[in-house]
Formats: sequence, structure tokens, C-alpha cells
Amino acid sequence: MNFADSRALCENLNAEMIMPKTVEENSILSEIHSGSIFWFGWSYWIGLTDYGKNLEWTWNDDSQLGLDFFYENEPNNHGLESEECVAYLPVVSTVNGWFDVPCQSQMTTVCQKKPDITAMENERVDLTCKERYTQKISKLFWTRSVDDTSVPVSEYAVGGNITSRSLVFEHVQWSDEGTYRCHMTTISGFGLTVTTRLFVNATNMMPCRCEYRRTLEYWSSKIIQNKTREELIMELEPKLQMMKKEMEMNKTQLSSSIRKRTSAPDKRKSSETMGLAGATFIFIVVGLMMLVDILTIVKHVKSAVKCWNSKKMEKLKLEDMKIKMKPKPGTNKLKNEISESFA
Repeated sequence: MNFADSRALCENLNAEMIMPKTVEENSILSEIHSGSIFWFGWSYWIGLTDYGKNLEWTWNDDSQLGLDFFYENEPNNHGLESEECVAYLPVVSTVNGWFDVPCQSQMTTVCQKKPDITAMENERVDLTCKERYTQKISKLFWTRSVDDTSVPVSEYAVGGNITSRSLVFEHVQWSDEGTYRCHMTTISGFGLTVTTRLFVNATNMMPCRCEYRRTLEYWSSKIIQNKTREELIMELEPKLQMMKKEMEMNKTQLSSSIRKRTSAPDKRKSSETMGLAGATFIFIVVGLMMLVDILTIVKHVKSAVKCWNSKKMEKLKLEDMKIKMKPKPGTNKLKNEISESFA
């Protein structure tokens, strides 16, 4: 793999090409070589270049070369092609070192993890997007993700475009945390990605606020303008169903459900016998109470009938006496005739 492809591979792995700046870091390459089953022929790219051919070697992070571990008489820019890149070459089993080689050579790639950026809240933070072939970049933009979920880049960040590539936070906030990726496209269509993780130490921060903010950021990134209400509802339906499921009440913990479980039927024979005996006892008690009530009602009905009959008999007797006391027809006429005869 050539130098450019190796660098792109490391960037896509959220890493960078190995840059051994100290004796301890350079010894790692010797350990990698000694651990290989092949003692000769394994060579590794180092993130060090000299594109200006002026022996001003520069690391991939734009820092200048200090301590070096070039092999004897290296670098020498020897060969038909310009030797503007550096590789670690095992010359013999006991002699190893750095050599300048053409950048199109095929070497093994060794990546090292990128250091994360940690800042305090309200500090200034610059996220750089470096690519040496700046004149060949035709498109550049930044993206951001939190917990593998794409969210918008902070609206307060400055830059992050083809003219100002670095993303600058004048006063970084807790809500600016995330994994930032600078996406570049060359004029030939080749894509490059630089990844940086940003952590912000914030004080007196409630976790619920963070979670709420993440939710807002997620859905704001999903909203597409000029969509109808029906289209938005259809798109949000899975999330709405999930929210509905989360908000459903657990009915098994309700008192009515608990009573229902505690009053479940008992199929044991002893329970059935006790239940039958209890039901019989209750039936007898209720029956006796009803019988007493019925007898009382019958007694009152009989008393009422007797009273009604007594009043009826008295009425009949009164009418009979009135009839008997009424004078018979012709009695008054006879009395008048007798009176006239005496006169």
C-alpha cells in the first residue's frame, strides 16, 4: 500500500500513521519486526514527509522533525523517483532504521490511535482538518455523531468549509461533545476523512439535560423541509410507536389486577368442600331470614284482611238498621184518615 492510501486507511480507522518521535516509540517498530515470523523484508510507513525536497522533514501532524532514527547515510533522495516519504526498513536482523523512499512504494501500514481532545467548558477549541495536498481539495464539510447517531454540528462553531477548514469553538459547551469527521473530496473524486473525538468537562450538569439535548439534536437532524404532515407522521411512526410502548402503564401492578390475582379460583378439593359448606350455611341463614320476613308479611296481610272484613260487617249492620227504621209505605196516609175522622 502506498503512502497516501496508508494514511487514508489510518484516518478511516480514527487513527493516524505511526509517528515515532522518541526512542521508546521507535522501539515499538523493532518489537513489531521481531515478533514477525519473517526477519527480513517487512517495512513500515512512518508519518513523515518532505514534499518540498529541502530536507525539512515534517510529521503528519505538521510538527517539525526533532530526534530522528535515519539509517547511516540516510536520507539521500537516491533513486530514479523522488524520495519524499519515510519507511522503517529492517536491513538485517540486528540493524534497522529509517529510509527515505518514493511515496508510491508499497509498504505495510502501521497506525497509532489519535489522541482525543478534552477541554473545559468555555475554552477555545480548534478541530483541524489537515491534508497536505490542499490545492487538490474540491469539497470539504464536517459531520458530527454522538453514540453512533448523526447529529447536527453546533451552530456556534465557525469555519469547517473549503475556505476555512478548521472547525473553531470560541467557547465550547458540554453540548458540543461528539465524534467529528472532516470529509474532503479531491478534484479527482478521491475521498478523505479526518476523525477527531471531542470531550468537554462540564460542571453542575444534570444527565437528563444531556439526554434531552441529544434527543432534540437527533430529531432536528432528521427533519427535512417541505414535507407534508402525512409524510412526517409516516416517517416518525416507528418512533411514535416506541414512545407509546414506553409510556404504557404496567397494569400488572395495579390494585385491581392484584386483587384479581389474589381472588383467583382454588381448585383444591378441600377448598371446594369449604366453599360448599360456607355457601350452604349462607343459604340457610338467608333462607331463614327470608322465611321470617314472609311470615311477618303474611301476618300483616291477614290482619289487614280481618280489619277490612270487620269494617265491612259493621257497615252492613248499620245499613240494615236504617232499613228497619224506615216507615212502611201507606202508614202516613192511614194516620191522616184517622185524624180526619176524629175531627
